Amino acid sequence: MPVFYGTEVESPLMLGTALYPSPAILAEAFAASKAGIATVSLRREGGEGQAFHSLIRDLNVKVLPNTAGCHSVKEAVTTAHMAREFFDTPWIKLEVIGDHDTLQPDVVALIEAARILSEDGFQVFPYCTEDLTVCARLLDAGCQVLMPWGAPIGSGRG
Repeated sequence: MPVFYGTEVESPLMLGTALYPSPAILAEAFAASKAGIATVSLRREGGEGQAFHSLIRDLNVKVLPNTAGCHSVKEAVTTAHMAREFFDTPWIKLEVIGDHDTLQPDVVALIEAARILSEDGFQVFPYCTEDLTVCARLLDAGCQVLMPWGAPIGSGRG
């Protein structure tokens, strides 16, 4: 079984939880994919609160909250703290957006936020570019897992 930060998961496949037409289709997608991790955005849960939390818990997968939509270190760190409290996990998929149109990560802010969160006990999964220097600095900042993009967010290309 794959292990992330000392935690075994059934499958390393991750699926997002946004933009499904219904909770039933979201559950069907997870069942069909056999994904072991659900990425969730505290900012996008749309005020559903406990109903959303119950839906995610019923998927029986590991939850990886993210900082989707954050554009600064401060915003990402604050969102991560709220997500840790809401989802009761030290895991955080760290996203700091640098370009509004392409949603390309701001790698300078990403490294700084990763350092702050790692020092605060988070287990950080940074969403980064494929730049090896950036990846090395994220490892130096305390990250044990890196999530380099395959293509820009929203492109449908992975």
